[in-house]
Amino acid sequence: MKNRLAAGLLLLTLLFNAMGVQAEEKIHAFASESFERILADHAGKPFMIMVWSLDCVYCEASFKALAAAGRPARFQIVTIAADRADDPEARRLIREKLKRAGLKAELWAFGAAPAEQLHYAIDPQWRGEMPRSYWFNARGERVAYSGIITANTIARLTAAW
Repeated sequence: MKNRLAAGLLLLTLLFNAMGVQAEEKIHAFASESFERILADHAGKPFMIMVWSLDCVYCEASFKALAAAGRPARFQIVTIAADRADDPEARRLIREKLKRAGLKAELWAFGAAPAEQLHYAIDPQWRGEMPRSYWFNARGERVAYSGIITANTIARLTAAW
């Protein structure tokens, strides 16, 4: 009986994968120490981090520019939504916005700590404007940028990579 059940589960998994059905992308809860974890996970590779929120009017256009620039993957993209990771509706909307823009990224959203504390953990000089992005070359050198991201912005910020 156990072998039949295991075989059935394996068959269903293979069928779902063949049909393109995949688990939803995990949204990590961003805490004060998360920024350092992201930096460590991406060390030695060019990547960018974009901090945004669901009510940011410029963020969706920035996502579309990033999606176009990331094909083929010239650099990895990490997004941090300033919306709560523990809010099911916010998680749904985060995934929906990124999918609509065609952006594949590592997903984070603010955890339980106060927003001001998380802003400070990202960048003590940042005052909360969005979108806010951080561009890292393979050597770990960082450039901070506030404002809408366009193809020209991406070309300028990645030129030295």
